[in-house]
Amino acid sequence: MTEPVEPDPYYRAIEEEFLRRRGAPLLLSPRDWSLIGEWKAAGIPLRVVLQGVANVFEAWSRRAPAGRRINSLSYCRQEVLALHTIDLGLRAAGAGRPATGETEGAGRAVARHLGRLHRGLRAAMATASEAGRDLLVGALAEAAADVQRIRKELKIGAFRLEELEDRLRRLDETVVAAAGRSLPAATLASAEASIERSIAVSAVGMGAAALEATRRVALARAVRAACALPRLTLFEDAG
Repeated sequence: MTEPVEPDPYYRAIEEEFLRRRGAPLLLSPRDWSLIGEWKAAGIPLRVVLQGVANVFEAWSRRAPAGRRINSLSYCRQEVLALHTIDLGLRAAGAGRPATGETEGAGRAVARHLGRLHRGLRAAMATASEAGRDLLVGALAEAAADVQRIRKELKIGAFRLEELEDRLRRLDETVVAAAGRSLPAATLASAEASIERSIAVSAVGMGAAALEATRRVALARAVRAACALPRLTLFEDAG
């Protein structure tokens, strides 16, 4: 008796994300499965594909007529390819190789993503204002203005992905620091205690620098969650 073939995790994850975002059942077509195969053969990381799918559905939800749904994964093709170009550029920069985002598709994808970050910052401003966190409101307003400024700069000419990511990183650090100062001391203490418990096992054998970096990343994540902040980066799942 032939054993059933276990579904490829790459294919399954993309199918599940597409259907989850769509919000209604659908059988993927042979063309859709073939497209996933193309992405896998091209070496496009799963996280890039999933973000591309999420981006397309987010844009669709803002402009499509009520009741209309995306019926094919092919709607996500160009976004995934553009994000892959960005990802390759960032990885090249990390390896010390030149990385520029000069392709038209990548430029459009970056501009769209900056638009999503701007909307996220504006939403966080409203939340902070309702909570009376005036210091954070000011930091978010400045960050939102900077993101808009970067979007305008993209229209002028070529841009370097690593420089753009570095600018976003600095903005993110500023916003997270302001958010941390706006939270009650008890909230921060509770978050820090939870982090210490979560890393207690993995901390064994970890160097001091690595342990401190782990704490810093975890605390930033907790602060973002507490204040409903978007993470200012070209790839939202990066840390």
